[in-house]
Amino acid sequence: MLTNDFPFLQPHRLEPGLSGRLHALADDLDRLRDGAGPSEDELAAAPLLSDWRCALTPLGIRLIGTVWGHPRLRAGEIMTSQIWAADPNGRWVRTMSRYYRLGARSPLDAEPAHGSRAADFDGGL
Repeated sequence: MLTNDFPFLQPHRLEPGLSGRLHALADDLDRLRDGAGPSEDELAAAPLLSDWRCALTPLGIRLIGTVWGHPRLRAGEIMTSQIWAADPNGRWVRTMSRYYRLGARSPLDAEPAHGSRAADFDGGL
């Protein structure tokens, strides 16, 4: 069974408030697709993630780094929820939960190789 391998898929493990977060994410993704990025006020209120690096997990691409100004977490190292959109200029990401402002990338996290085939594929989420 799929739920034996991935127990987080079991319905009783769905987080309270998940549907509200999904609606907010969908609204933001519609705005982003239509060319309207997060406002300056939204970015000013967003937590700052510095010294970040990428992590590919079963839930998707996430970032690990040092956060400041998170509404629920103390300052320190965190792993974000999965990323759904990223600013081409590297200023922010939109995760399942919220926007994050991006500070400096960790020197331990190498940029993808220029030979990567990821750019060969159209489409997205």
